[in-house]
Amino acid sequence: MVNGAQVRFNFVVKSGVFDGDIWRLHNNRKGEIATRYVVNCAGLYGDQLDKDLLGASEFTIKPRKGQFVVYDKCASSLLKSIILPVPTEHTKGVVLTRTVFGNLLAGPTAEEQKERACAEVSQKVLQSLASQAANMLPALKDIPVTAIYAGLRPASEHKEYRVFHYPEKHWITAGGIRSTGLTSALGLAAYIYKKYAETIAKLSGSDSSRSAENRLKKLTDPVCPQVQNLAEHLPRDWSQPGYEEIVCHCELVTKREIDRALSGPLSAKSLQGLKRRTRVTMGRCQGFYCSARLAEITEGRFQDNLAIANLNSDRLTK
Repeated sequence: MVNGAQVRFNFVVKSGVFDGDIWRLHNNRKGEIATRYVVNCAGLYGDQLDKDLLGASEFTIKPRKGQFVVYDKCASSLLKSIILPVPTEHTKGVVLTRTVFGNLLAGPTAEEQKERACAEVSQKVLQSLASQAANMLPALKDIPVTAIYAGLRPASEHKEYRVFHYPEKHWITAGGIRSTGLTSALGLAAYIYKKYAETIAKLSGSDSSRSAENRLKKLTDPVCPQVQNLAEHLPRDWSQPGYEEIVCHCELVTKREIDRALSGPLSAKSLQGLKRRTRVTMGRCQGFYCSARLAEITEGRFQDNLAIANLNSDRLTK
């Protein structure tokens, strides 16, 4: 954004019209976006977006759920490297690894399902996961579990990424990009940009991508903001003066960190976003002790504030 990009939150594309030069993407409530080119990287809904706007999709998303078990921080001293089984055709298997937050993590599972928005955990599966982890590292049998969670990967009917270019429609689709997409993100971006630049060059009446780059006004001195450190092995905000107070004692998250995350053009807009930006509520108590203070600090600042208050009220009642 500081380099000139725009971000639209909660803009669900409902329909779109292409006139041969410009796409007009429509949202039922928030108007229209006009653009010359579209890159569809809609993850779990990538095939649906192709169907809705292009009339057909060359791939089908088959959501693959992965469940995880997160052990207490005392478990991290038991491991000095990643333990990774021999991968199979379907999955790389249960992995044991330390996290940057100082915990030890076991997972993920690989469970195909139809639902695209349901990432529920299963007691039976998690118990099996913990059992496998203990077989790999027996000392884990006596270590308490801090957290459990699940996530969905946008797998498709093939293991390869599904990248399609439709130059006549000014459209590129990057589909089936699973968890390995984090590692390959820069390569994918370079490949997609190359395809995009080639089309723009032809539209400009030249076969040279260099002229397209000139037209695209490549940044000569881009601003690269630095993400706030959350890693346990590097200096954290609580070790610096002026942090006001420790709000989350399990993860040593300061009020200053929370205020920073709630400020600026890309501020955290939900409790989930705040957790990812600061680690708040991610410790042993899972928010039991800090949720009341969080409700005070975040009052009126994002839509999940009521959820925090209700969560804390429910726990106090119990």
